Amino acid sequence: MSKKDIKSRVLIGDRLIGTLLYTTDKNGKGYLKFSLKNKLANFVKSAEVLVDVPIKYLTTLKLTEHTSIEISYKFQDSLLELKRIVSGKLDREFHKIPLPVKSFLFILRIKDYHFYDKYSKNRDVLVLPPPRNGNKSVAVLFSFIGEQGVPFKHPKYNFGLCGVIDLPEKNLNKLCIGITEDKYESNQSVEFIIPMYSI
Repeated sequence: MSKKDIKSRVLIGDRLIGTLLYTTDKNGKGYLKFSLKNKLANFVKSAEVLVDVPIKYLTTLKLTEHTSIEISYKFQDSLLELKRIVSGKLDREFHKIPLPVKSFLFILRIKDYHFYDKYSKNRDVLVLPPPRNGNKSVAVLFSFIGEQGVPFKHPKYNFGLCGVIDLPEKNLNKLCIGITEDKYESNQSVEFIIPMYSI
């Protein structure tokens, strides 16, 4: 890693759910990459219409095979990429994020974070507190800071407690990662949600 690289393992309590990396490509363009720790046997990608309440979900992808997931955001191109490796085959999906950013970047709904492995090291970690009521279903929200100095809101999920990672970018220089309990039933191990405008 270069001196500008930022790496943080994201934990819920003592469970490692993934690794966040900020780095630059060969042309010096900065990008974020979040890799989920576990391969998934049940994964859904959805898009939301945020205009109406209650929000509407449009399910555009459902996978039942074991899948490796990596999510990245390229700052200069304002491009969100969902990378999947299914049975050894690489599949990429790109979504243009309009600037200025006016919504959360993405959300991960995790049905049971207890399935993730325990992680005991205390260096380079961002620890999100589990729900106090013991709910094992959580939503993890990733959002840049808006003009008001706070993460972008979501109609169903409040950020609650969140961690902030400082990034060496001119405008989008703070990434918030928050957690809240997920009160909504889900049969999926993980659901990846993006705003509708990026479809």
